[in-house]
Amino acid sequence: MVLAAGRGQRMGRNKATLPWGPQTLLEAWVRRFVDQGAASVAVVLGADGALVQEQVDPGLPIAWATNEDVDGSGPRESLLLGLDALPADLPAFFTPVDVPVVAADTLRRMLEAWRGADEEPMALLPRIGDRTGHPVLACPALVQRLYEGERGDRIDELLAWSRRVLHVDVDDERVLANMNDPAQYANWAPTGGWEPS
Repeated sequence: MVLAAGRGQRMGRNKATLPWGPQTLLEAWVRRFVDQGAASVAVVLGADGALVQEQVDPGLPIAWATNEDVDGSGPRESLLLGLDALPADLPAFFTPVDVPVVAADTLRRMLEAWRGADEEPMALLPRIGDRTGHPVLACPALVQRLYEGERGDRIDELLAWSRRVLHVDVDDERVLANMNDPAQYANWAPTGGWEPS
């Protein structure tokens, strides 16, 4: 799942539409998940969702969802909208769209850790040193907790107390990064990215 409901005010444009090589950032994320076996990718959009959809390859297996109340809700509410479009009995990766697209090996390591766990974790998080990042691999137990929670619940707080969160050590610095403004985007974008006027 890709959370792309934000307005991108500091970036000056919707982040999902940022160039990422020959495609948009959103398309690059969707293709990364599909390449790792996802049959469908839920994308949660906000008020300018139609603009985003116009710029996406219609052949990609995307289940679209819209958060009609971005300002009055939080990531939990966007997550639930996306989860409604995905199978409930399987784990699901989720990431904000403004994280640089991580390496395929990062996703593979996380899936391998999930498959090899003695007890199914609530979630798996990529980790470098003592810092965790995105994407998160949410298992059915976390999904259930999200549905049982309350509006505005913080996902990081929900994960912080649980012993059933599995940390997967990776060497991909992109998992810790985000791109909130043009300078941060320039640090991570493939050559030939967008430059603000």
